Amino acid sequence: MSFHNALTILIAMSFLGISLVLCFIAIRGAVIESKRVERRLAGGAQLGEDSDIGIGAKARAKRNLLSQLGSHLTLPDAKEITRLRFILAQAGYFDRGTVKSFLAARVIFLFGPVAICFALWGMIAAKLGTMPAVIICLVLVGLGLLGPEQFLRFKAGKRTDQCRKGFPDMMDLMTACVEAGLAMDAALVRVGHELGGRYPALKQNLDIMNLELRAGRERNEAMLNFADRINLDEAKALAVMLKQAEEMGSSVGQALRTFSDDMRHKRMMKAEEKAAALSAKLTVPLILFIFPTIMVMLMLPAGIRIMAGLS
Repeated sequence: MSFHNALTILIAMSFLGISLVLCFIAIRGAVIESKRVERRLAGGAQLGEDSDIGIGAKARAKRNLLSQLGSHLTLPDAKEITRLRFILAQAGYFDRGTVKSFLAARVIFLFGPVAICFALWGMIAAKLGTMPAVIICLVLVGLGLLGPEQFLRFKAGKRTDQCRKGFPDMMDLMTACVEAGLAMDAALVRVGHELGGRYPALKQNLDIMNLELRAGRERNEAMLNFADRINLDEAKALAVMLKQAEEMGSSVGQALRTFSDDMRHKRMMKAEEKAAALSAKLTVPLILFIFPTIMVMLMLPAGIRIMAGLS
């Protein structure tokens, strides 16, 4: 077999392998989603198993060692601690010792790669050379320095996306509860209970807001804190709307109904916008993956026959 035929077959096999990998990832995601739905229908996800939460004795036991290590470190100033606690809260970690655990994890991730580089410096430098070894060590140190905080921001982004998906359902349930005669505090408790199996991150933040209300905090302040934790503009708008409805003496149920209809309309508009942009987004995968594969499959038999005839 000539070099050109072997190269053509290699390219075709590469695209086939990429397609199989993408299909496997899609099938795996569908199976995980199906299992999660079946588990929810069977009785709901257990709060301590399926959700990335930081409340409870089990989660505290896992971070007990890190918390003890962090207690021996020099803590930053109060402003930095407040910033870290806010990021940790957005990522789903609410324990009192999470700041110490995070600082301890950051120290471990910072000095761990340095210790590994010093221990394996001779072998790395002998195989790759001095300059590549230095670059690898610097990259590992940079990852150890920036990795923990970027991981928290990644988790916070995932929780925000989950809360954004569940916020319209929360508004519908809250509207139904208020129009059925429940008070706002009781409606929030009921909504948090109903959303626990589908949106655990949203339920967790609702529970924290209900605890703040029980402790005597004003509803507007508690809802603004709730909006900051989930990082949604819709939640901030809801807090402002409820405050204005209470100050003006208008019907809270009617205000919630109007706000819920507006959110449903915005949700439909976003879905239509994504559907309209789908054709443009599919252009790049079509050009990079599907079109070359089809061309190789169509032209490979003719190319082999032409090469055989010319040889």
